[in-house]
Amino acid sequence: MKTIGVRSRVALFVSAIVLVVQISPARAGGDDGTAGNRHHSRVEVTFTKWIAGYPLMAGFTGGDVAGDFVGEVLQRQVSQNGRIIRLEAMYEVQAGEHSFTALIRGGTGETKSGEPASVSGAALLDGVILAGWRTGAQVHVAFQTMTNCVGAPDARTCFEGTITIERHDHDDDDD
Repeated sequence: MKTIGVRSRVALFVSAIVLVVQISPARAGGDDGTAGNRHHSRVEVTFTKWIAGYPLMAGFTGGDVAGDFVGEVLQRQVSQNGRIIRLEAMYEVQAGEHSFTALIRGGTGETKSGEPASVSGAALLDGVILAGWRTGAQVHVAFQTMTNCVGAPDARTCFEGTITIERHDHDDDDD
């Protein structure tokens, strides 16, 4: 009977070790933004956009989420001295299961060289995803006003930037 008891304990111990050591592939990848973990980590979406008939915007995205970009300027207000432009916009990324719509607010300001906001075009905006993938996640947008962006339809004014989607831990999200 002692031999059976020892073997049972050894088998139970080995089984417990195997269960503890075994790690799922999703967790093994860490929290690095890989496809299996994107709903839990920070995501960087690059974009190029242009005005497609004010107040509508069009463009494309890349980085962690490649797809189409559409948007609408909801409000644009220039300060009396031209040094600040307040912006409110709706950004929509159309990328299959990673599609989302965000409401963002912020603006542009005078650069260190003293150029007015309308010339410098560096913008910072913050907001939240209101619909789609990662609903409820906070977003931060930074973009620069350019001309001749690669992929833009012509030599018109365009904008290149990044949408940073912060960590989001809701259990009901789909990846």
